[in-house]
Amino acid sequence: MFTKLLVLSLLSGSILSDKVRYDNYTLYKVQPEREEHVAFLKDLFEADDGLDFWKPPSVVGEYVSVVAPPEMRAEFELALNKRSISSELMLENIQEAFDAQVVSRRKRESSRELFWTNYQTIEDIYDWFNYLAETRSDIVSVVTIGQSYEGRNITGIKIARGTGKKAFVLEGGQVGADWLSPTVLTYLVDQLVKGTDAEARAASEDFEWHIFPIVNPDGHQFTQDSVRLWVKNRRPTTRTTIGVDLTKNWNSQWGIIGGSFTPAASNYIGLGPFSEVETRSLARYIEGIGPNLVGFLSLRSFGQRLLVPFAHSSVPMYNYQDVLTVGRRAMGSLSVRYGTLYITGTSRLVHSGNTGAAEDWVKHRFNPPISAAYLLRDTGSWGYTLPVNQVLPTCEETFDSVMAIIREAKFINIL
Repeated sequence: MFTKLLVLSLLSGSILSDKVRYDNYTLYKVQPEREEHVAFLKDLFEADDGLDFWKPPSVVGEYVSVVAPPEMRAEFELALNKRSISSELMLENIQEAFDAQVVSRRKRESSRELFWTNYQTIEDIYDWFNYLAETRSDIVSVVTIGQSYEGRNITGIKIARGTGKKAFVLEGGQVGADWLSPTVLTYLVDQLVKGTDAEARAASEDFEWHIFPIVNPDGHQFTQDSVRLWVKNRRPTTRTTIGVDLTKNWNSQWGIIGGSFTPAASNYIGLGPFSEVETRSLARYIEGIGPNLVGFLSLRSFGQRLLVPFAHSSVPMYNYQDVLTVGRRAMGSLSVRYGTLYITGTSRLVHSGNTGAAEDWVKHRFNPPISAAYLLRDTGSWGYTLPVNQVLPTCEETFDSVMAIIREAKFINIL
């Protein structure tokens, strides 16, 4: 992975005076149609020799997102053509897309309100949370569950309009490069606090909401300041490597499928489950909610999937059929507004099958009626370069679907 090349200079004390740029880096969407295609792409992924796999190869028919530096573009295309592997060039220059994500950012006004027509920073989000706690102290409180490796607060918000103790926990921002899920989660906060939508108001009366937009604040800030495509947290793992992929660091079939035991890899899973302070902090907080937990939703980009437990098995477990029914109906509601199509199922069946995920740990540990993970827009056309004109639509349709999850779960009497 490209970011791996930066580690030695970072650890040796040299300072990045400028952000890493990705001029003329190209984004491809690759479609493996045979087992040998998947095997070849997996070899490239494991070689880690300069190609950056945003979505690694998994199974036949599941697309792969790959970024190639300019010096490798011709060689990569030749290798694909030689093996008759279908691919589509999605972006000629991802740096232009990254520049547009930042240039479009609107300055916040003195009202301290947020905008959902751009991506938000951790400073904006935390300041807004404090503002909500000051102005809506009757229903809002700020919650800090711990600090990251570099000492940043892992902060969320609790919303409770009624007296009920049944709780939903939502989290995002485990992946540094994912700027979309934090922004979507603040939109959900806004809707629940305002309460102008009838379903949102009812949801905030029936349930407590515990929402943590940025579980990986160090990685998020590093993508803002230095390396836009950084995935992991920022804890040094060896003398020459930094970071653990938090999405695979949870204690549910940890290390069985999908992650790497190599510290330099972008999908390095750590020395063991909950080896990282960020995952431990959120897990401890969820433990405190315990039997009152009725819903858990993990958000990240990208893929347009709703993943339900469990990633390690194709055999239905717990209330799989009920959750599948709720999920499919909710994704139907999501599609109404903009026609965005999601696929619902276990990660093993509809995605990568990566284990060690938060939604699987929550389901196994507490067995709430609802536990799932959103892979937000899109399906590889933009990936982490998703334009800002898709941010608000993603927020709106995701909100629609979360309200639909509650509605459909109540309809079949599991909530």
